[in-house]
This record gives sequence, C-alpha cells and structure tokens, in this order.
Amino acid sequence: MTYIPTVPHSPAPPPSPRTRELAALLTKVLEEYRNSHPATSDAEIRSAVRLAQLASRSGNPAVPLILSVGIGLLVAGVLAAVLFLRAGEGVEIGASVPMVLMAVVILLGIVALLVKAGSR
Repeated sequence: MTYIPTVPHSPAPPPSPRTRELAALLTKVLEEYRNSHPATSDAEIRSAVRLAQLASRSGNPAVPLILSVGIGLLVAGVLAAVLFLRAGEGVEIGASVPMVLMAVVILLGIVALLVKAGSR
C-alpha cells in the first residue's frame, strides 16, 4: 500500500479590520482618480498598484538577490570541484561532458531566475 500525504484544506482567515479599511481607502482613491482621468486603463491601474507595492516593501530588496547569487556560486563551485576531481582520476574528458552540460543548465537557470527577479 502506497502512502500519499495529503494537506487538509484550510480556509483563508478573514481580513482584519485594518485590511478592510485600507482596501476601502484604496478603492476610494482609485475611483476618484478614474473619475478625474477617464482615459486611464485597467493595465495602468494594475501597473501603478504593483509599483506602489514594490515601493512599500520593507527591508532590503537586494538581500534575496544576493542570497540567490551566493547559492548559485556555491553550486557552480561544487560542480567545478567535482569536474576537477573526476579529471584528476584519469577519466576521459568525454565522460565529463554530461556534468559540464548540467552545470551550464543550472547556471542558466540561476541567471534566468535573477533576471526575472530583477525585472519585478
């Protein structure tokens, strides 16, 4: 018999009074802006809300980026060490090609994640 772990569904907690108050204020501001600027599109509003969220984040936004780069360099270093040790054992270079390809794929994945994180 195979065990399949399941996570029970837990409903989201109701919003706090402060959350509801902030939502009401944001809705009011957006309605007032839309009334004074009727040509405003939904995409512009979504972009403005996203920019406001980014501007209101607390802490240093560079910390996750630095952590990602550090982990990427660690993985690259480990893979380089494995390749170096395997080459020292008299293993042909052709046998190391899969490891080199895996290292390249991992590094490209890390670069893609960093670019995606930087574009937000």
